[in-house]
Amino acid sequence: MLGTKTKRALALGGASLALAGAGVLAASPSFAATSVTAWTYGNVHAGPAKGERVVSHVNANYSYDALCWLEGDLVNDKGISNRNWVRLQLNSGGIGYVSAIYLKGNDKGNVPNHC
Repeated sequence: MLGTKTKRALALGGASLALAGAGVLAASPSFAATSVTAWTYGNVHAGPAKGERVVSHVNANYSYDALCWLEGDLVNDKGISNRNWVRLQLNSGGIGYVSAIYLKGNDKGNVPNHC
């Protein structure tokens, strides 16, 4: 059986951990979605690598919600090479990654935020 002082110390310790955890969550970047448009068909992968499972695809002239971009596998297709991948918010829930070469705009698909 725990004494009153021990219970109070555990409660205070737990509150400190909860506050510390909240600080970590608050420090995580929150990106507003950027609308991107595909210029051609391209696979959307589970991660920023060609070997990752294909979870969806983008179609020419359709728009998608992008969260950020990051570097991944080099993709060579349709005469274009690029290592930048764009993190998409999937309509089915979750996220997927498409090579920026399949998106209109600059080498990052016009997505301003780095992941």
